[in-house]
Amino acid sequence: MINPPEEGIRSPQELLRRYAAGEREFEQVRLSEADLHNAILHGIDLSEAILNDANLSRADLRGADFSWADLSGANLCGADLRGAIFTRADLTDANLTHANLLKADLSLANLENADLSEAILPDGTLQGASPQPETIPTPTAHESAPTKFKLYYHPISANARRVWIALFEKGVSFELSRLELNGDQLQPEFVALNPFHHVPVLEDGDFVVVESLAILDYLEAKVPEPPLMPMEPKALAIARMVECVTTNELLPKMNLLIRHGMGFSTVDETALEKAHKEIHTVLDFFEEKLGDAPYFGGKTLSLADIVSGTLVLWLPQFGVSLEAHPRVNAWNDRLSQRDSWQQTQPTPAEVEAFKSKMQALMEQ
Repeated sequence: MINPPEEGIRSPQELLRRYAAGEREFEQVRLSEADLHNAILHGIDLSEAILNDANLSRADLRGADFSWADLSGANLCGADLRGAIFTRADLTDANLTHANLLKADLSLANLENADLSEAILPDGTLQGASPQPETIPTPTAHESAPTKFKLYYHPISANARRVWIALFEKGVSFELSRLELNGDQLQPEFVALNPFHHVPVLEDGDFVVVESLAILDYLEAKVPEPPLMPMEPKALAIARMVECVTTNELLPKMNLLIRHGMGFSTVDETALEKAHKEIHTVLDFFEEKLGDAPYFGGKTLSLADIVSGTLVLWLPQFGVSLEAHPRVNAWNDRLSQRDSWQQTQPTPAEVEAFKSKMQALMEQ
């Protein structure tokens, strides 16, 4: 009698297909050396899976269950592993550099020779070069402390939010310093950081970066994993074009609508109609450049999505519908579901407080 073949997942394509169909629990997964680079597998149950030497770099594995899984030699560089369960998992020789392990469960996991350099550990601290997550060495005179950025921001500032989102997406440790913009941006301490007295400002040790686009480029160069800009020439050109069109074409027209909508100034109907028309020209451009891709320039989030997305989301609130641009509309919904968007979204109370504050300042 010939025994029937053992059932189970035998290819990454099958795993991704069944996950997309709604399955979350998988048994007898045998994917040694599988390529799951950039895979999105939120909350997947891969307990007892065999994934030794698999490529899971930059995969989104938030809340995944890897208890008892064989991940020896696996490449998890830059993976998002927030809340993942690794109880008794074998992570021997695994590459966890730049991985985000915030609130992950590493209890009883085998981390022998695992590389956790620059990983965010379960308690939120940034690992230096030690392979073990339980302790973080105190830097000696010959060692540098882990990088911790400091962002000066205001929650209503779209420019500051760009940087705030990028810091979340990079999975790095950072500190927030909120300015109220009630004159505190004119204080000598802040003017010493930015003589133009506006947010955002990023401090990296004793190095200070101003202007949001420069800060984003700095973060991309300083923290290359996970990457937020495509490398392929056409994709890179699309991303850069979207950034430029956002800052040079969309933002000036939106500022007019915002000043009018918040009551900061009165704009005549002719100017408003012209602004609406020019904004729809930008949306036409975005619709074309998105094509069938989920993000500008490809399958993964880029700085172009962050720069444009932090403005486009406000358009419906100021009378500009996205319904005539279905790709942009779907893309906007996609962004709003990301943790980085939800964690940085200003509350209605913050918006109203800012509006009242600005109106009071103008009346002085």
